[in-house]
Amino acid sequence: MPGIIFLRRRWAIASDDFVYPSFVELCFRSSWLLAISILFGIHHGSFNCDNGYLLRYYYTGSIILLSFGIVLTAAMMWLSMKGSIRNDYARRHLNIILYLKLLLLLPEAIWITVATYWTFGFSYSCELTVYWTARGAVICAWIVGFWMFIGILIVFDPMGSVEQHMDLSETSSRKSSKYLIANSKSVNARVWEQRCRCLCCCISSNQEIDNAFADVSKLVADFFKDTDLVATDIAAGLVLVGQEQRHQKEKLTAVAVHSANAGRSPTTIENNRVDVMRASYSNRGQQKSWMTLPMMTHYMKFALGSYGWPFFMYNHFTTGVCRLCIACRCCACVRAPKDVVSDNICHCHTAAIKNLTKIKDQDLIYVSFHDKYLEIPFYVAVDRRFSSVVVSIRGTLSLQDALTDLSAKGVPLEIDGVPDAFCHSAMLRCAEYVKAELENRQLLEKAFSSLEEGSRLFIVGHSLGAGVAAILTILLKSSYPNIACFAYSPPGGLMSLSASHYTQDFVCSVVVGDDIIPRLSMPNMCYLKIQLLRALCTSNTPKYKILASGCFRILCGCTPHFVSSSSLEEESPLTPQLQAQYSTMIPVQLGTERHIKKALLLAEDYAKEMAAAEWQLFPPGQILHITEDEEGRLCSGEPQYTAVWSTPEAFSSVVISSRMIMDHFPDVVLQALSQLESCNFVPSAGPMVHEPSDFVC
Repeated sequence: MPGIIFLRRRWAIASDDFVYPSFVELCFRSSWLLAISILFGIHHGSFNCDNGYLLRYYYTGSIILLSFGIVLTAAMMWLSMKGSIRNDYARRHLNIILYLKLLLLLPEAIWITVATYWTFGFSYSCELTVYWTARGAVICAWIVGFWMFIGILIVFDPMGSVEQHMDLSETSSRKSSKYLIANSKSVNARVWEQRCRCLCCCISSNQEIDNAFADVSKLVADFFKDTDLVATDIAAGLVLVGQEQRHQKEKLTAVAVHSANAGRSPTTIENNRVDVMRASYSNRGQQKSWMTLPMMTHYMKFALGSYGWPFFMYNHFTTGVCRLCIACRCCACVRAPKDVVSDNICHCHTAAIKNLTKIKDQDLIYVSFHDKYLEIPFYVAVDRRFSSVVVSIRGTLSLQDALTDLSAKGVPLEIDGVPDAFCHSAMLRCAEYVKAELENRQLLEKAFSSLEEGSRLFIVGHSLGAGVAAILTILLKSSYPNIACFAYSPPGGLMSLSASHYTQDFVCSVVVGDDIIPRLSMPNMCYLKIQLLRALCTSNTPKYKILASGCFRILCGCTPHFVSSSSLEEESPLTPQLQAQYSTMIPVQLGTERHIKKALLLAEDYAKEMAAAEWQLFPPGQILHITEDEEGRLCSGEPQYTAVWSTPEAFSSVVISSRMIMDHFPDVVLQALSQLESCNFVPSAGPMVHEPSDFVC
């Protein structure tokens, strides 16, 4: 729902967001009242010393103020629990409680200031515990006040002026959705640009970076424009969307299993889904001889090595220091080798590479951890095991890398015989930088000089590095016909579908589970936005219950029964049925619902404008999709994985789950590949069917 209007400005908090903060405050105030009451009762007869009456006044005043505060906080919590996200009428009196809380805040601030002067400005002849307990209570009060001030800053909305907010809403209502993708900078874009610059304040500024900040801020501002939702609304919507996705998956699985057991053909729902998947699989090429699990596992270690010592220590927390010390080089800044650039004083990054890949010093041709915007770290090595040269490119690990990820404009990619080929602009610039370094320093020539003729060149990378590796492979294809690429967890918004199909013969991507990065693209995000708004429209569950169910699922792996599934049917959110639903509701409840309904209309319009103005991008090549087997885990407690060959079109929607972030981590990818390799698993071809697995490791 929209942010609450308080003191003539909008705040980034809704009227149903006070349940958990009020509960925490209620527990704190109750504990504080109990503690002060006990201390006052214990020391009641000890205030007859010099200036002791001041301590009595402090305890008495604190008890009174805390009692009033507890009553107001309990009332605010009770009111905030009423209604739902789309029905804020039940919470219409919450502003009265907020103004009463504000009136109480003034005497509390005055009282704590006076109490500070009393407790620290006078000397007391009382027992030490008498006045030091009062001083401790005063110090705690100042700490609470500080965190309350931080909380106010968090919910402060720079765009919160009511007049300004109304002006922007009127402007948006007067103009069509084309205004959302216009080139002129809006107030929203300027605010987002300031936030980006504040977050990335350590990045040195130049014209390219200024342009990147402007592009990213405009992209974010356009995406969230006319969607007056607070952060908790988005979180609750994601929980509902994830629940509906699981419900649809379970329903489809049940239909498929029931049809198979009954010996009859699948239903229309299943046929439609499978037919779409099979249509995309018909365009998939055959796997090459090097697209094997042992090769994927082996070169994943090279990709992991590009992250240097931070990820090595993350994966080897107890033994990492000792293992790095063996391969480190002391005083490297004095005797700096020419083949290692921008490593630290002991070459810890290089030591991590050698530990993970098990290569010798002479096989490490060049290492660069030089990290700037559009200039990405990479290294070149000779792999004796498979007689190949490896170029490994690092993924996202710095703010510069994040800025590169977000600079997601599409630009043409010149490929002979491939029409409509385009790719991620910033990653193309990174690939051109790596290509220039390889050519200027003649690194590949040096590496191939130690191998037999006909050796293969492998380009590997994870995340951002996977996207750059895939584009670099295309750029080097004419010079090195025997080139191949392993792209681990590549970004979804990387290249056009025609370019992705072109790379099927020499690019192999690996995606684990519900990893969000291979599914991230503007069309996918626009569809997720529509799903989210639709879920908020159709849910009658209070927000605090939805958020509790999300946390419960993350911790326990299941959803409580008190959260009802929201309807996310495969139809437009503004069908005649829904319009009839809206028209029958009581008028007093229509404010928030009309707002969400309008946001749905604008989201659909924005999605259409974005689809017309922006190129749709996909992950590259042939994709091995590794998923956790739904039947359970191994005896060791580790997840049991299975895998299937997939296509870029299969990653056309974002999957909301508790693993959507963790599945992207490189150590998770390596663990999944290692387990499948140890079991001699052979991935199947075609769409994955969710049936009980008979594969046992």
